Amino acid sequence: MAKMIRSKYGYEPPEWVQADARLDKWCKDKKRRANKHGAFSLDKNKEEAIMNFGEALEELKRGNCVARKGWNGKGIFIKLKKGESLNTPNNRFNEVMTHDFIYIDTTGLRTNNPNAPMDRVPWLASQTDMLADDWVVVE
Repeated sequence: MAKMIRSKYGYEPPEWVQADARLDKWCKDKKRRANKHGAFSLDKNKEEAIMNFGEALEELKRGNCVARKGWNGKGIFIKLKKGESLNTPNNRFNEVMTHDFIYIDTTGLRTNNPNAPMDRVPWLASQTDMLADDWVVVE
């Protein structure tokens, strides 16, 4: 049986740990090169960082709203709603979500379609969303 090494992902074979280290180094180099060669766009005199889905999730956890540049609708974003305690005031026991969840907000959607939905509903990421590298923080 191969010797297992403790890594940030648990116990893994040495080859996997080495591969993870190479991938981490490659990702850091990619970010460094992106910064050096201007992989940022200017939007209203402000630098706008382009992120992957993992970085977008971290921004959600910090309380920011995020959206994809590739989404067709302008004014659409997702946000993390924190769960609440069951001991809420005004006897709202049956209305409380006790776990965090992500929702999509289309109330600011800019469109010519009068039938377009203007809602806030729970959101699930598609595989395309999870693999995209065009996430941005929105205000």
